[in-house]
Amino acid sequence: MTLDRDDAESLAQELSLLRKNEGFIQRRLFKAAIVDEVLRGSYEDTFERLKSRFLSAIYTLEQNESALLLDIFALSPEAEGVAGLEKRRQIHGSKIGRGIETVASREESALRHLHSRLVTGTYAQSPLVLHVPEMHGGIIYEAASTMVIVENRKWRETREYYRFANMVDKLDYVTVSRSHDGWVNPQAGGDFKVNTRSVEGAGYDDHFWHLDKARTKTEPMERGQIYDLKFTVFPEQQREEHAALKLASRAFHDRTLLASIQVGFIGDKPRSLWKFERVSPFARPSNANEHNSVELDDRGIVGIRLRDVHGGLFSGIAWEW
Repeated sequence: MTLDRDDAESLAQELSLLRKNEGFIQRRLFKAAIVDEVLRGSYEDTFERLKSRFLSAIYTLEQNESALLLDIFALSPEAEGVAGLEKRRQIHGSKIGRGIETVASREESALRHLHSRLVTGTYAQSPLVLHVPEMHGGIIYEAASTMVIVENRKWRETREYYRFANMVDKLDYVTVSRSHDGWVNPQAGGDFKVNTRSVEGAGYDDHFWHLDKARTKTEPMERGQIYDLKFTVFPEQQREEHAALKLASRAFHDRTLLASIQVGFIGDKPRSLWKFERVSPFARPSNANEHNSVELDDRGIVGIRLRDVHGGLFSGIAWEW
């Protein structure tokens, strides 16, 4: 079995997938678990209520973008029931006098703006308003995704994705801390380079410095802008030298509006797994019970999703072999 980078789920990926095939319909929303989660106020919410909230978020966008997304998601009268993204692009293209290539080129920007509305809850029918104009800590994480790969009980790699808004003037770098060794590989062609520093007795700080457009030198991040940071951490030593891994967790110090922590197992599978949310290191549960037990999916992946986490408390997955 193999696990690829797409297994590190994000709301942005699900929105991109949800526009395809038949678009925003009940069967496909059910498979887009993160989109469903940010729209849902309670377990009793019907699909019609979730659809109404999704429309509410779309209508907050600039008129051209909202018209585009209504067609792309098969939510406009003209596109409803039309299967196939290309056909719906043709429908929208005929409205604005443009080809499907032009329509497709405008979708990514509109989806990014919709993503921000959904995560921050800044639309009329939002089930939970999370928007904060400014945070003293300097940044707000709109989304954070961690995917830990374990192969035959040993840590193989960790894939990280952070989408954040900078709320201060001229921010040079952001820091992600870890308690274990490893070397960091930022996404090829991405907007950051890494400078790692050891912290005596505590682990490592990975400082991610922002690059200019030519990616030849560093430059500060601008206030109010959105940035995407992607990187992978690999073991410094051969995996055989590591002890069997039994825990994957994260502590969120800056406010994080949507977080996903996943563990994917290749080869040996744990005999029991459990989750924990927003606890101190001393309060992490040591075994599974009827309240915290979780199961692997058919890909060998287990995970949790969290809304609006901060304060430095830990959340994650633990297991026994």
